[in-house]
Amino acid sequence: MKVEQTVNMSFTESLASTMAERMNKERDGEYIDYLKMKLGLEMLLINLAKIGLVYGVALTFHLMWQTLIMHGAYFAIRRTAFGLHANNSIICSILSLALFIGIPFLSQNYIMLDNYRVGILGFIFTALLYRYAPADTDKFPLLGKERREKLRRITVTACLIIVLIALVCPSPVVKSLLMLGVMSQVIMVLPITYKLLKRSYNNYENYEAKNV
Repeated sequence: MKVEQTVNMSFTESLASTMAERMNKERDGEYIDYLKMKLGLEMLLINLAKIGLVYGVALTFHLMWQTLIMHGAYFAIRRTAFGLHANNSIICSILSLALFIGIPFLSQNYIMLDNYRVGILGFIFTALLYRYAPADTDKFPLLGKERREKLRRITVTACLIIVLIALVCPSPVVKSLLMLGVMSQVIMVLPITYKLLKRSYNNYENYEAKNV
């Protein structure tokens, strides 16, 4: 099977292409199978590179556990709430560093939340997620009302669990990191954020309307 030339490809795309071609040859797959594997491998390599970058910088600045806590809270919500993505990998990497390095640094020095503030923020964040999550993009519309409802329930439950953990945790730094992680993801699903960045919202409506 002859695939596209790797000339002018990025290193990541070229590596993904080589790996996908080899794997597809072993299973005697079709060209469409190669394309699917290439896309999946490319996304995996890109995400691994970003994780390595973020945690490498976190280790350099002695922010490993702070970054891990905030990132954990953020991911626990994002995995079902979805929301905005950066337009390209470079911007995504810059935003990831700002979120998971910059915010933990500021948090441990300037932001300390008590249970009263955690409770108020927790109520606000849960209400916003219930109202606006999950949020899709034009490249990844979330089709199916039942699917969206299921994702919403999981998202809200995850938020409530994180808020509960923050309330019982004695450390103000950990409380702040958990809530800032949730807040960062809440921002990603708000319609006003989509509007400010000139991105389309509720993209699933364009697809489901055609089937009515």
